[in-house]
Amino acid sequence: MKFLAVSYVVSGKLNQGFTGISEMIEASAKPGSREIEEQLDRILRSKTFHLGQRSQAFLRYAVENSLRGNAPKEYAIAVDVLGRDEDYDPAIDATVRVEAGRLRGRLREYYDTEGNDDPIFIDMPRGGYSAVFDFRETHGPGAAPAMVEAQRPPAETVSDSKDAVPEAEAGSLRGNVARVDRAPRDRKKFWIAAAGLAAALVLLAVWLIPKRSHAAGPIRSLAVLPLQNLSGDPGQDYFADGITDELITELAQIPSLRVVSRTSVMQDKGNTKSLRQIARELDVDAVVEGSVVRSGDRVRITAQLIDTRDDKHLWARSFEEQISDILTVQDTIAGEIASQAKVMLVPGAKSTRARVDPAAYDAYLRGLYFLNLRDVDKSAEYFQQAVNLAPKWAAAYAGLSEALATQGIVGDEKTTERVMPLALAAAQRAIELDPQSGEAYAARAHIETFYVPDWEGAGRDVVRAVQLSPNYALAEVEYAIYLDSMGRPEEAVSHMRRALELDPLSFFVNRHLGSALYFARHYQESLYYLGRAREMEPGRAGLVENWVSWDNEKMGRLNEAMDSDLKELGEAFTKENLEPLRAAFNRGDWRAYQLARIRFLKTHPQNGCLIYELALSYLRTGDHDRAVAAIEKAENQHCVWTYNMKSDPVVDDLRGDPRYPALLAWVGQTP
Repeated sequence: MKFLAVSYVVSGKLNQGFTGISEMIEASAKPGSREIEEQLDRILRSKTFHLGQRSQAFLRYAVENSLRGNAPKEYAIAVDVLGRDEDYDPAIDATVRVEAGRLRGRLREYYDTEGNDDPIFIDMPRGGYSAVFDFRETHGPGAAPAMVEAQRPPAETVSDSKDAVPEAEAGSLRGNVARVDRAPRDRKKFWIAAAGLAAALVLLAVWLIPKRSHAAGPIRSLAVLPLQNLSGDPGQDYFADGITDELITELAQIPSLRVVSRTSVMQDKGNTKSLRQIARELDVDAVVEGSVVRSGDRVRITAQLIDTRDDKHLWARSFEEQISDILTVQDTIAGEIASQAKVMLVPGAKSTRARVDPAAYDAYLRGLYFLNLRDVDKSAEYFQQAVNLAPKWAAAYAGLSEALATQGIVGDEKTTERVMPLALAAAQRAIELDPQSGEAYAARAHIETFYVPDWEGAGRDVVRAVQLSPNYALAEVEYAIYLDSMGRPEEAVSHMRRALELDPLSFFVNRHLGSALYFARHYQESLYYLGRAREMEPGRAGLVENWVSWDNEKMGRLNEAMDSDLKELGEAFTKENLEPLRAAFNRGDWRAYQLARIRFLKTHPQNGCLIYELALSYLRTGDHDRAVAAIEKAENQHCVWTYNMKSDPVVDDLRGDPRYPALLAWVGQTP
């Protein structure tokens, strides 16, 4: 019986051709509804699902509907479970299929770890969204069956529109399972037929499977996994991470190849996931993995390219060179990977680059390392060292510009005034040294948007950045920020969706897509991506709650809007300080809450963006005179929030005011 089950699982497609056997046989034992509900509770309480709020809701919905005999529909899941708008179109929006792949991944992880000894198996096979329930092989009443599929409603067929994004999924937990008859009328005939069928299936599988490995086709998407530091010195982690960054940057120059950004791939550093699981989560065709060993001024890099669609190793090679030749090694690796992926490198791309001073390269990698750790002070120090040691190296200037600009954004007003001119000068120098550096154009556009502002220059630079670095997620984000400032929110959303393709596991990208959708008046979808961001980094929820509050406000969910607003204010003030605001809402309404909020904020030190928050509260109460006065004061103090007035829904009521054009002119914009 075990042999039969294995034969049936070899290939889902093979099983489809033998419906006669499936109709003839039925399960010998099935878990009951109460047992299934208890298993569901175990799964939802697990560490694997603890932070996966959407996966929890999706699984509960699938299980409950399947137990009632209803096949969950993609549209209903999108609207009722994942909070999408009622105009959700599965042909152009892959949200449900992406979340289904994520849910299946969580289920696999759960049963591989915490749920390894659980008595009941819950799965959601591909091809639909119905749940199935099995007893595990060592559980169940009496002699437990090897594989038992519960009765299930007909699965909804997932759209195969050419515009739809396929699920990032290679198979379900158990594959397609056949049902085994408890008491066939003629056991001898049954077992003879079954044995013959099993042998045929195995032979057919042996004939088909090898052919699959040669039919994968060109690689269109790729992730460079964190290279392992095999130097035996944890202090060299920065070096291995830096080489990973540089390989990503080099491969990202290939327009026809989607390369996942660093933020997303680094989340897989040090974990034990399989390559196929990682590829599913990042939605890529192939991965590059390898190692770095550094000894003095020499470095050895080993890399291999694996097509995760069929687990085929396409290419592997080791390089041992002086650190001064490391840029040439990176070029060589990128070229060979491009050849194996059957894509073309950019004509005239950095095919030969000058040698770099080893000390400068080391400082540069340390700068990248601390920039990714958000320690911008140390990052700027190391990039400055790299610039001093290699004054004609464009990458060092681009890194210095990004670090200094980040210092300016997170620092106080004095810091901003001090570092932003230096950041602008570094970006301009990087462009002079390397006019093909998309990263340098993106850095300059960031400064032109947030500090100068120079809208015409920022517009030129973001377009150039995206052209030169088509796989640079931050360039897409900068473009979206520019477009929102120009009052073009739908275009901004389009660029943020591209950024999400490049960096799907980034807190910042998911959060910013949420804000872009808010500006575009897609409030329900905005909440979805804000929820993803909050789930990724719960410790940074304060950067999400204000947007969640505004979405709920525009949807008329004022209790939820108040709760999120108080959570955001709670990052700076105590709960006791904020209780009067909640009390005002409970006694009155949203306007009463906003009046209490104004009184509260006016008792604290006023800076540019706090003044702008006051302006928005004034607008919510209908007090346009005080709102205009507060916006003018916020603009005078260079609050960057004022740059979004053309897209901000809260400002809609002010657009007909004769003073509105002057408010835009103050920040260099026109209605």
